This record gives sequence, C-alpha cells and structure tokens, in this order.
Amino acid sequence: MSNTNQSDAEEASSNATPSTNRRRVLQGIGAAGVVGVAGSSSVQAQQLNTDTASIHGDDSEIAIGTQFWTYNANSDKSTAELIYEADDAGYDMVEPFTGFDNVDAISTALEETDVEMGSAHVGVGSLEDNDEMIQMLSDYGVNHLVHAYQGPDTFSDESALEEFAGRVNDVADRLAEEDIQYGYHNHNHEFEETIGDTIAYDVFVENLNDNAHLQIDAGWVLTGGQDPIEYIQKYSDKTFSIHMKNMEGGDFYEINEGGVNMEAVATVARNAADVDYLIYEYDAAPQPMASMKIGANWLQRMNSRKHYSGLCGSDSDTHPVML
Repeated sequence: MSNTNQSDAEEASSNATPSTNRRRVLQGIGAAGVVGVAGSSSVQAQQLNTDTASIHGDDSEIAIGTQFWTYNANSDKSTAELIYEADDAGYDMVEPFTGFDNVDAISTALEETDVEMGSAHVGVGSLEDNDEMIQMLSDYGVNHLVHAYQGPDTFSDESALEEFAGRVNDVADRLAEEDIQYGYHNHNHEFEETIGDTIAYDVFVENLNDNAHLQIDAGWVLTGGQDPIEYIQKYSDKTFSIHMKNMEGGDFYEINEGGVNMEAVATVARNAADVDYLIYEYDAAPQPMASMKIGANWLQRMNSRKHYSGLCGSDSDTHPVML
C-alpha cells in the first residue's frame, strides 16, 4: 500500500461475517539456485543460504492473493465485486484493507467462490482492548491480520519504536488465542531510518516476540535501499506473507516490469522461508482489472515452475534486474 494514504484506512473496522472457504492448492515453485540481490549500481548474484533456512520440497504450497489497495484509486467496485473478480482471475485469497460494509454481499461472494479472506489490514489501534472486533474477525475465518503503516517518527526514535513494538506484541498475543497471526507491513522509511548504527527495521524486529510476524513488501524494501531477498532470508522464520509489489525509483510498476526481480522473490519465498501467501499489489493501478489478471497469471506461472533455476534475470527487457 501507499504510505500516508493508508494511515487512515488501516484503522477501518470490519463488520462482515464471511465463512472460511476452501483454500485451493497450488503447485509449489521449484528449487532455486542463484538469485539476484541488491547492489548500489550493478546486478549481483548470491547463493541462497540453505544452512539455516527451512527448505521446502516440491510438494509445498504458496497460495496467491491480491491486496485490494491495488484497486482503490481507479475502480469503483465494492469488496464483494472484487472478490468475484479475484476468483475469476485465479487468486486463492484476498486481502482487503477496508470496505466491509455490505455483510450479506461479502459473505455471499465468499461462499460462491473459491476465494478466502485469508488476510486483512487492520491497525493496532483498532484491535487493542477490542475483544468484540477480534471475535468478529475470528468468525470471518481470517488467518492473518496486518498493521499496514506506521509513520517515520516512530522509526526514528528508539523509545517510540520499542513502545510500538510492545503494542504489536500485545495484539499478536491476543490474536494468537484465536489462531490468528498478526504482523507488520513495511514501507521504505523503516529501512532509511537508523537507531544508532542499526537499521530501524532490524531494531523493530528484534523487539517483536514469537507471536508477532512480518509481511515483507518487496517493492518498499528496495525503495528503502535494501535487498528484499536478503530480508526474506534473514527473517524467514517470521515472514508469513510477501507483498509482490514491483517498484523502481519510487514509482510503481506491474509485477514483471520494475526493479525487483520478482522471480527471485518468489523462489526464495518457496525455498528459504515459510511463507503462506504471495500477495499481488500495484498501488493505484491505472487499469486495475487488467492488472489484477496480470498479477494472477504471473504468480500462477511461477507456481508451475517446478524446476526454476533462479538465475538472475527479469521478465522485462526495459527494466533490468536491479535487486
């Protein structure tokens, strides 16, 4: 998601009661070898660190989904309508950030499709001391909830950062009682700010407990000057989903056109992490319904590559790998 535009949306509450649907099984992405990693001005290659990673076999599954922020700016479709569209495109799950106002329509859409509401963006402030909302979300069958945006001021001050991490921990502990994982979605500033000599994002993660998880947004990590591959590997045990967002120079691109080597991201998620969802997102997509299908087709293609070699490269001739 975009940064300041979502700070209000993340606190939106939901009031629908959809039931959990069948999660379609996708064929796993194949074994990876060499992947592209970040360089200040050149493409480098790095062998996946398999010594400490949890390596998945060919039978492992990563469901694909889409974050509805993609369709917020240039589509007037309701949450229920987007669920039908996501099902037609071939996604397994959806991740709304707001728009739970039509209970019957959303519930019917989930019942009539193979899509589940596997995740949603709901801010810490909407969940603290709010057992009624937590129970409501649990009744939806949501497996994951995510705090979508926290401003730079928090990540530039150690005490503020520790306080915020404590709030995330408390909510994560409460949600764990309902078998819901709670995590944090990054933007770029978490990697641009430092606490002493340490990147603020790393300080934040150090302060999280075992119940608090991460949703790594690949595009924003790159925009923050760091390597998404490195961070997925580094926090492989805490990363439960990845936003498959492509960016370059602070601008948004289709999944196969920006500076992020998305094949490498998908491969490392498959082979060196324990990721539940790969979630397509393209902030303010100019042609949102067309982009929805592009994202689904691309992720499905990655899931069908049983023996993807992981060689450095990009689907785009115009935007070479810049990881």
